[in-house]
Amino acid sequence: MARYRLGKSSINRVLSYDKPERSRAGRTGRPTILSDSRVDEIIEYLSESWDTRILKYSEVVEELKLPCSAAGLELRLKQRGYHRCVACQKPYLTLAQVTARLLWAITHIFWTHEWLKVLWSDEVTFLVGGRTVKERVTRKNGERTHPTCIQHQLHRRHTTPVNAWGAIGYGYKSPLIFIHGSGKKGAFTQKDYLSQVLSSIQPILEAFAEVTHRLHPSVEPLFMEDSNSAHGHKSTRNCCARWRTEHGIISMPHPSTSPDMNPIEKCWRRIKQALHRRRHQPTTEAEMEIMVLEEWDRIPQDWINELILKQEHWVTVLMERHGWSTQN
Repeated sequence: MARYRLGKSSINRVLSYDKPERSRAGRTGRPTILSDSRVDEIIEYLSESWDTRILKYSEVVEELKLPCSAAGLELRLKQRGYHRCVACQKPYLTLAQVTARLLWAITHIFWTHEWLKVLWSDEVTFLVGGRTVKERVTRKNGERTHPTCIQHQLHRRHTTPVNAWGAIGYGYKSPLIFIHGSGKKGAFTQKDYLSQVLSSIQPILEAFAEVTHRLHPSVEPLFMEDSNSAHGHKSTRNCCARWRTEHGIISMPHPSTSPDMNPIEKCWRRIKQALHRRRHQPTTEAEMEIMVLEEWDRIPQDWINELILKQEHWVTVLMERHGWSTQN
């Protein structure tokens, strides 16, 4: 007792414990301002809709008249695994679009090496200036593609758009083409697509065909375009459709509103993330074009090839999702 400076009563009390000290319940201490049941109610409220998901912590405190600060609410939600994250950007899907996506997946479910002959193309818009147009939502891991966590529309205020076109395939990456729309509010028209993209597509298709024939000599490449009205896939009489017919371009059907089934979307995401990490942000269209070209050239071909090879997997996922949005 003298060695440990403990009294006899203290030693007797320790010896009388039924369980070791580490397994005994700790002290209750000061009770939390928000009880577990109250936190459950808050999480249920936040998960109701998109409008509640995007509420800031300070707005939640004011809305529910909580007896704590925004920092206190953030701490309690963090203990439950909830964080403020950038909302997932997914398009709104109608039932008809979901059905079309499912039929497309059924048609291509047995494709394996066929994906290597597809040249995937798409347009992208980069925004110069303005405030951020991406909302933040309160969610936990695994809820990224929850219907209440998806942002369907971006409100582009006080920004200058820079539009570009590109294409990728297995073993190939096209030059990047910057395009300018002549339609209402700078919209891209069929005449713009014909004069700025299709007029320059022939050498791109020939270069990709050369790569494809080295892999499979008897296979003809397919050219994939999405359902953008400027591409002219809704009729066979418009200028774009006639041009493709005259030049013998074989198009690959693609369901509308399906960016998750186009691997080039990952390239656009990679470029935008790289631009966001830059210390100096572009302030003019010329600066944006230079930076986008730099990031496009930095995308390794091996990484693009991996995207193409994973297409078989994502078609299977689309089947399992019965045509609804995937996590791709």
